[in-house]
Amino acid sequence: MDYQVVHPATGDLVMVEGSWPAAARPIRAAFLESEDGKKSPNATPRFILFQDGKIVLTVTGNAGWKDKMWPRIQEVTATKA
Repeated sequence: MDYQVVHPATGDLVMVEGSWPAAARPIRAAFLESEDGKKSPNATPRFILFQDGKIVLTVTGNAGWKDKMWPRIQEVTATKA
C-alpha cells in the first residue's frame, strides 16, 4: 500500500494541482469529480483511500480517520486484529 501525504498551507490549496505530489495527482482529479469533492473540497484534514484508480472512501477529521478510515484500511489490507 502506498501512502501519500499532501500538506497545503491552506484548505483552498487542496484544490490546486501544484500542491499535490505528481504521483498523487490522479487521486486529486478523482476526488474533485466525486460527490465529496464537489460538496466540500477544502475540508481538512481529509483522508482519501484510492484503490485501482477509484476512490474507495473519503473522510474528514480525526473521528473520520479513527471511526471509518482506519478500519477500512485494515479491511482492505487484511490486517484487522
